[in-house]
Amino acid sequence: MDREQLQQERIELLSQINELLDFPLILLSIVWLILLVVDFVYGLSPLLQTASNVIWGIFIVDFFIELYIAPKKKVYLKKNWLIAFSLFLPALRILRLFRGFRVLKFTSFIRSFNLVRILSSFNRSIRTVRRAMRQRGLEYVLLLTVFINFIGAAGMYSFERPGLSSYGDAFWWTAMIMTTIGSDYWPKTVEGRILTFLLSVYAFAIFGYITAALASLLVGKDKETSSKEIEELHREVQRLSSEISRFSEKEKDDFK
Repeated sequence: MDREQLQQERIELLSQINELLDFPLILLSIVWLILLVVDFVYGLSPLLQTASNVIWGIFIVDFFIELYIAPKKKVYLKKNWLIAFSLFLPALRILRLFRGFRVLKFTSFIRSFNLVRILSSFNRSIRTVRRAMRQRGLEYVLLLTVFINFIGAAGMYSFERPGLSSYGDAFWWTAMIMTTIGSDYWPKTVEGRILTFLLSVYAFAIFGYITAALASLLVGKDKETSSKEIEELHREVQRLSSEISRFSEKEKDDFK
């Protein structure tokens, strides 16, 4: 068996595994993202923490299986380095054992670590929505925006308490930022400002697309309605023309 054939077989096997595990991993990804939001807002109970760790372990096993099967491992790692990074972040949860030491530098480090977790979860959201929706149209963008709004709100609530007093306030604030409406409150922490900037950049990049897509959808419906009216008018003209032709023929016959 030559090398090219072996690589082709590995690619086909990788595709089959992805197709087989696609739906279960989508569901697990959604659950994992929900647990991440709950963790930032309320904290996780031992049972939920165990569930989060189990899902995390499944993702790691899936990643290493794909890496083992991939014909070009360096290329695979280059394309999926952010996924690999996000998978190994939960291992740093051991740092939470030191929460009793509320020194300023360590608290700042924890916030920075949580910011990295939030950013890596954005990547997980993109991958989840991409796998769930084959066609990357308006529905894809809207669903991804909803995911990012939920996760971004969890991050802002974690960073900006007590400025944002509840997750509901943080969710509303994040929604206002992402719709470019804005809010009277502005972040005080460095991590909150960085996250706000990234959310604003995402909203700026995607809002124009959503507006254009909705406008195109409405224009398309107008065109469809207009084309139906024109088609009906064309049929009516044909009917009248046929009536006139029959009337002319009848007149001719009567004249004869």
